[in-house]
Amino acid sequence: MSLHDPVAVQEVAKRRAFRAPMPAAMESPATSSSLTRKAVDHIRDLIVRGELSPGSRVQEKQLCEMLGLSRTPLREALKVLATENLVELLPRRGARVTALDPRRLREQFAVIAMVEAEAARILCRSGTDEQIRNLRVIHDALKSAYVSHDPARYYLSNEQFHRAVVVQSGNQTLADIHAGLIVHLHRARHFALTMSEVNLEFAHDHDEIIEAIERRDTEVAGRRMTEHQAGVADHVLMSLGQTGKGARHED
Repeated sequence: MSLHDPVAVQEVAKRRAFRAPMPAAMESPATSSSLTRKAVDHIRDLIVRGELSPGSRVQEKQLCEMLGLSRTPLREALKVLATENLVELLPRRGARVTALDPRRLREQFAVIAMVEAEAARILCRSGTDEQIRNLRVIHDALKSAYVSHDPARYYLSNEQFHRAVVVQSGNQTLADIHAGLIVHLHRARHFALTMSEVNLEFAHDHDEIIEAIERRDTEVAGRRMTEHQAGVADHVLMSLGQTGKGARHED
C-alpha cells in the first residue's frame, strides 16, 4: 500500500478513527461524572418534594432502575447528597434520607434571613434600575398567583423572588451560602405548607419588601426581609410539629 494513494490514506484514517463501543460497566470518567450529576439533581428533587420521605432508607435498586444508572454513579451521587446533609451514609447498610430537624431548620432560617436581608440592602444601594424592575416583574407574578389562589404558582414565584434578591445583589458569597441552604427550607416548607392556603401576612410582606427596594430604603428593606423569614420559620416549624413529620427513622 502506498501512502501516496488517496484511497489507501482514507482507509488508514478510517481505521485510526474507529472506537469500539464502550460497555455500560466501563463508563469514561467524563460520562460517569455526568451521570452522577444527573443522579444528584434527580434524587435531591425527590427528597425536596417528599417522594423520598425523611428518615426513609434509600432503595438503591429501585433508583438505579428509575434513573437508568449503574450503582457506581448512584453511590457517588449519594456521597454528594451526604455533604449537603440530605442523606446519611450508613456503614455497610446503604443510605437514609435525613430527618427534618426543627433545631437545625431554625438555624438555617436564621442564616437565610441574614443573607437575604443583606442582599436586599446591597440591592438598595447599588442595584440597577433594570434589576429592580425585573424584581418587580417577579413580585407581580407572585401577587397574581396569590390573588388567583394558585399555591403551586405562588410558591414557585416566591422562590424566584427570594433567589433573585440574592443573585442580583452581585455578592457571590451570599449567593453560594443561600444556594446551599435554601434546598432544606424548600423541603421543610413542602411538608408544612403544601396543603395550606397562602398566608395573607406573607403576601403583604412581599409588597413591603419590593416597595422598600424600589425606594432604595436599605433599613426598611433589610428589616422587613428579616421579619418575613422569621414569620415563615415560625409558621413552618409550627406546622411540622402539628403534622409530626420529620424525626422518624427507618432502621
